[in-house]
Amino acid sequence: MSFPMEPLPRIACFHGGGSTASIFNVQSEQLIKLLSNTFTFVFFDAPFERDAGPGVLPIFTYDKYGPYRTWFARSKEGQERGDGRDEDGRGEGGVERALRLIAEEGGEGEWVGVMGFSQGTRVVGGILLDQQRRKEMGLPKAEGDLDFKFGILCMGASAPMVSDVMHASLSEGLITIPTLHLHGTKDINYDNGKKQLAAFYDQSTATVWDIAYHHAMPWYRADVLKFVDLIRKLYADTKGNS
Repeated sequence: MSFPMEPLPRIACFHGGGSTASIFNVQSEQLIKLLSNTFTFVFFDAPFERDAGPGVLPIFTYDKYGPYRTWFARSKEGQERGDGRDEDGRGEGGVERALRLIAEEGGEGEWVGVMGFSQGTRVVGGILLDQQRRKEMGLPKAEGDLDFKFGILCMGASAPMVSDVMHASLSEGLITIPTLHLHGTKDINYDNGKKQLAAFYDQSTATVWDIAYHHAMPWYRADVLKFVDLIRKLYADTKGNS
């Protein structure tokens, strides 16, 4: 007698600037395969177009993977819009958009985590801060029932994307939702990644792994296996504390 398979918990994934969901999927291929019995990884595309980001070319050609995308637009004066809205400051906020995309994905399996690479870590931070501020302010969960247990930030830098709830909040508290931070010691973002960690994340709930990489996801087998172990432990710890 066979029993129906329990749907796997899901992780929402956000690519770097000048990349795409399909590129991040390829970059995470080994990770996805090794965790295929534990999680379903779902990749989302940013709304705005831009040129190719660091490390994208020549492997990920425009003909096959373009147009390249970014989570942040710039104003006509060249200033980045930290809330993820369009260049005129209109339309849907970036965190709100990401949460809506997740909710509209449909399917089965609880959304338990968010993972970002480079610029995508700022989306991850924005989602986690939005969730935390909602709880502090007694507001409903985003999109009715989204409640992420952890975040994974790979080769990140800079401040989290700012949601409407964060604008309304007076709190300046750090992110306490458990996180895993992957920092490349040869990455141009290394120092800024450390600043991101110190400025926005509670050290008591953050796990940090420094790896001798440039701006890339782990690809050597031993490194990917360690990354898998760290993610499994992160998830197990959040389940134990729930």
